[in-house]
Amino acid sequence: MHRNLAFLATLLFFGCGKKNEISESEVVLPQRITEKQLPEEGLVLVEVDINTDQQPDIFNYFREREAAPRVLVKKKVDLNYDGKIDVISYFNLEGLMEREEMDGDFDGRFDTADYYQDGVRVMSERDTDYDGRPNIYSYYESFEDDQGEMRGRITHQERDTNGDGKIDYWLRFNESGDVIKTGRDTDGDGKMDVREE
Repeated sequence: MHRNLAFLATLLFFGCGKKNEISESEVVLPQRITEKQLPEEGLVLVEVDINTDQQPDIFNYFREREAAPRVLVKKKVDLNYDGKIDVISYFNLEGLMEREEMDGDFDGRFDTADYYQDGVRVMSERDTDYDGRPNIYSYYESFEDDQGEMRGRITHQERDTNGDGKIDYWLRFNESGDVIKTGRDTDGDGKMDVREE
């Protein structure tokens, strides 16, 4: 019974689905799992303590449904066990990712946001200079891979390289993800002055 519960909890932690299937031999067992009702929000919170410090590291928020099993709508994860949330993932009622925010440098501020449509990434924002504002915007198109799965492929990117809040560098990518065109704004007017292919 406990082994089955631990296996189920690990599936809840890692997620379920065609791409995230885990065999029982690969499971890292969580040390403590608690479940709380959040009636004001209509959610159930499942907290998981992975590193045995008696503090939850993963927070799974489920929406109860009458005619179907409950569905994961939000997940928060403390990756480095410092008590701060490093990743927040949001899901729609079909269980597909809609948005994910990450704190890549563990300073308590989110510096990356990925946006999804039908579970496929369509846009990313990155704050690589950690000033609290995104300075790299990447755009993706959907395509079907060799296994019939929908994926996101980068098509173009816009960057603010000098921190003035204006885009001044553009990149275009081919289907393989290689840069095929670039452009620069050299006079700060927000328009492309130099193009390279």
